[in-house]
Amino acid sequence: MTNDDLRAIGNIVEQKIEKGLEPVHKKLDAHSAKLDNHTASLMNIEATLEGYADMYKVNKDKNNELSERVSAIEENLAINPQK
Repeated sequence: MTNDDLRAIGNIVEQKIEKGLEPVHKKLDAHSAKLDNHTASLMNIEATLEGYADMYKVNKDKNNELSERVSAIEENLAINPQK
């Protein structure tokens, strides 16, 4: 067997493998497209959650300030808060 024979056999094997992998590549492309769509959705959800987290922090600070003010008023007026 010569080098040319080995190259010919190698080319045939390579073509067969490539042809056999075509369905796998198609399926991978379909999965990649789905993942790209999901990535965009997840980025949108992440941005929304970050917005809610920021609002929570601001509201928590404002609630703490309000609680301190109400506590001071209750102490000055000798009011017992309801639970």
